[in-house]
Amino acid sequence: MTPSTTSTATSTSTSPAAPAVTAAELERLTVAWAAEILDDPEAAPDDNFIDLGGHSILALRMCRYAQDRFGAEYDLMVLFESDLATAAAELAVRIGRDGSRDEPGDASGDGSGER
Repeated sequence: MTPSTTSTATSTSTSPAAPAVTAAELERLTVAWAAEILDDPEAAPDDNFIDLGGHSILALRMCRYAQDRFGAEYDLMVLFESDLATAAAELAVRIGRDGSRDEPGDASGDGSGER
């Protein structure tokens, strides 16, 4: 997928500012990314990522899409245990709360948000 906007500005920030997004748009993107990653065009908000054939490596791709677009990742436990709509809603909370700090699974492993 290509981003809807292209920025030529340079930044020293390690995570991009999260663009404004509605909960409905975030759910739509979550389902679209899952459909693409899992090669399942029938994916729906009430589907579970694992039940659709997802696994840990593919979940990390989902996280990368979200990180690149919003500066925050999906909670893997939510992605594995709940439906895609719930995973999208949980990501919306992360984006609204702090964008990228203290994320489980941040690259540093210490919760500092530094990479």
